[in-house]
Amino acid sequence: MPAPFSTPIPYPRPARLSDPGHDFTPEECAAILAVPDDRLGWPELGEIFQSYLPAGDYAECAYFIPRALRFFDERGGDASDVADNFIAWAGEQKRELDADGLFAPIRDHLVALLRECLSGFRIEFGPAKGMDAPFPADSDLAETLIVSLNRSSPRTGEYPFGKAATPVFLDTVGRLRSLSDASWFAHFASWLERGIFHNGEVIDAPLFECLTDENNAVRARDILREGVRRDPSLAACWAKWFRGSSWTLDKPEAHPHPATT
Repeated sequence: MPAPFSTPIPYPRPARLSDPGHDFTPEECAAILAVPDDRLGWPELGEIFQSYLPAGDYAECAYFIPRALRFFDERGGDASDVADNFIAWAGEQKRELDADGLFAPIRDHLVALLRECLSGFRIEFGPAKGMDAPFPADSDLAETLIVSLNRSSPRTGEYPFGKAATPVFLDTVGRLRSLSDASWFAHFASWLERGIFHNGEVIDAPLFECLTDENNAVRARDILREGVRRDPSLAACWAKWFRGSSWTLDKPEAHPHPATT
């Protein structure tokens, strides 16, 4: 888990949420504030940081930044949904966050969290959004962090986080140094192939080239074939989620490489 976010927030806990976008009732805003900080989760954090229609103004929402980041660090089932809202909100509030010395620490914390998610490929057994397990833990959160940190602002067209996810991905997964790297590589390459991970500009040229490079694909497959022989959980995950894509390993000769178009 990344180190706790320690940058001071220069605003007190709000007594009310002003709902600048007129998207909530007074009762809904009051219900959010009635929840103690350490119990705030989804939907409260999703409403406080509701992308372009947050429940409060900048100062009111900013107070809750440490709780939101801690919620992501805990990597619960709703972390990816809240992260998508929060990162969009932070991008739109970049000028104010910069003025308060908060934007860079937020970016660094999110980058560290993405690096941690990609540092190991863990298989979990349990419900995965209504689907049977086994499934790769943190896959939704990792995807959200990659897409959100690389997304441009629809209002300004600028990249508030400077496509910060790409160098993290290339420095971890892209080096293909381990079974974990190869597993994440195949995971996202298969999503890209099937259109799940293709989100326009966020899959920028270096990331796209990494995931569609045939030499990378060959190396990843070699590592994976050996890995699934030694790890029944990984083999079960692969059989469950990757059948039907070119990354299925039961008949590797049928699809030697991922799609490149």
